[in-house]
Amino acid sequence: MARRLIGLDIGTNAVTIAEVTAGTPPRLDMFAQVALPREAMREGEVADEAAVTEAVARLRAEVGLKKVPVRVGIASPRVVVRQVEMPVMTRDELMSALQFQAADLIPIPIEDAVLDFAILSTSNPAPDSGAEPTMQVLLVAAYEATVARLVSAVEAGGLEVGAVDLIPLALTRALAHPAAVMAHAGGGSIAVDDAIGAEGIVSFGGGVTAIAVHELGVPRFVRVLGTGGRELTDAIASELDLPPETAEALKRQLGAAPGAEPRHEELIARARGSIERPLSVLLDEVRSSIDYYRNQPDSSPLARIVATGGAAQLPGLTDRLSALVGVPVEDARPRELVALGDIGFADEELPRLDPYLPAAVGLALGGGGVGTVINLLPRRQRSSGVAKRVQIPPKVLAAGAVVVVGLGGLTFLTHQSLSSAKSKNKATQEQIARATSEMAALQPILDREAQISSLQTSVQGQLTTDVAWQTMVKRIAANLPAGVTLTSFSGQVTPPAPVAAAPLPTASSDTSSASSSTATTTTLPVPAAPAAPVLAGTITFAGAAKDYPTLAAWIDAMGKVPEISDVYVTSAQEAGEGSAKNVTFSAVAVIAPGAVSHRIQQYTKAGS
Repeated sequence: MARRLIGLDIGTNAVTIAEVTAGTPPRLDMFAQVALPREAMREGEVADEAAVTEAVARLRAEVGLKKVPVRVGIASPRVVVRQVEMPVMTRDELMSALQFQAADLIPIPIEDAVLDFAILSTSNPAPDSGAEPTMQVLLVAAYEATVARLVSAVEAGGLEVGAVDLIPLALTRALAHPAAVMAHAGGGSIAVDDAIGAEGIVSFGGGVTAIAVHELGVPRFVRVLGTGGRELTDAIASELDLPPETAEALKRQLGAAPGAEPRHEELIARARGSIERPLSVLLDEVRSSIDYYRNQPDSSPLARIVATGGAAQLPGLTDRLSALVGVPVEDARPRELVALGDIGFADEELPRLDPYLPAAVGLALGGGGVGTVINLLPRRQRSSGVAKRVQIPPKVLAAGAVVVVGLGGLTFLTHQSLSSAKSKNKATQEQIARATSEMAALQPILDREAQISSLQTSVQGQLTTDVAWQTMVKRIAANLPAGVTLTSFSGQVTPPAPVAAAPLPTASSDTSSASSSTATTTTLPVPAAPAAPVLAGTITFAGAAKDYPTLAAWIDAMGKVPEISDVYVTSAQEAGEGSAKNVTFSAVAVIAPGAVSHRIQQYTKAGS
């Protein structure tokens, strides 16, 4: 038995259902609609599940529909649609790749999203170009909670949800001219009016406005605005101080021919004036969306736009939109694209169905694989739906019950053991995580302490060989004998061999036992005790003495200076004549340990 193709559109003001039979053209076999309370839907999402469920149940009873799978539509500004270019790969590989890249492609956390995709086209570059084949992919994502709430409301009403589709794609299926699509697929000729350029579809709904641009049925741009006819109704209600239901009825009469009683004509005139501003804002948002598509580098010229939806019936709307976008805007004529079966409406009633047919009919066609098909039904609900349709014989169920009872005790004990092991493992992992976190928090402090320790070592190295030159010079001058004059004095200290740096501080964590608590130990640097001064330096003297005995007296006197030792005259010779005669000399001495300053002790004391 052929699968029934049924589409269900949960709009702002009504729930609409359509059943079609695939073919060329497809045949509409069933169409019905029931009203929804005003606040049941908000911006294309379920706001009152109970109200939606009640409407679905009422619609199901009205058409006598059994529990068969239906294809439900969603149109919300929070549904994300992206076109991405990917290397050619299998569908499974593509789903894995898109899941991996989803964080960069969609503004929804991947754990909160439900995704699906459709391959729009494949490009095969010339063999000598060196380029790899690529494909254009349509990626669609929605909040899983939003989709689940929609599915729950419909299934509580007695219908089974087989798929969740995107309303703009359904509109494209229902309104793209099939002759152009078939000609494009078969390489035949296409009429200029039907196929040159892209075609836009704008559905003015009650709470949202859905926009799609396609080329021969292939979607190139999709957007859903969070505004629609509801804003116009609210403007009328506010201006005329009317209940929303009355304002909605009055809005539907704005296109009525004149001739009513004066008071009624006055109300209609005031209502038309009240919607002027919100209507201008809505049309301007539509124009901005169309301009966004046109500004894409690979967009095709826009040939025309077709308008549908309840609010599209406002007088003058298509003309005003045409003036804004600069292309013809026409009312959609969906009945020209389907064959009508016995749907229970008189011929004179059929024109009023035109604004409400495309979404539901397009959803049903998606069930037959027509056009670009998306399914946002969460994976686990798809699995549960399949499971619900599997029939298990009663004997098998009875035998299974006996086995389950027999294995129940063993399963329980095994489960308990596994749970205990998992709990211990989880506790250990948490301890390790805490220790790692504490170590990471301590690291900046350890780094700073290491820098301080390095500076301390450097300062100590410098101060270890720091000579009290001023004290030394004063002692030498104080012990200088009469008759000796120093003409030059220079000293040089050779730095000691480098001292090995203290080991860097470490933070260690002991996690050797899963059952013990985690111990974290931090070792901080401690300033080292000052090392004994080790000097290697010399002093060079040059001067003149009255005579050699005086020079010898100078050597003895220098031996009393504690800062120097081992004074040795390297050269001495007489110079001059008479009273000017003297002995010029050069000498060297070793810097003694007593020459070291006491600044290292002062530094150590200050740092302790």
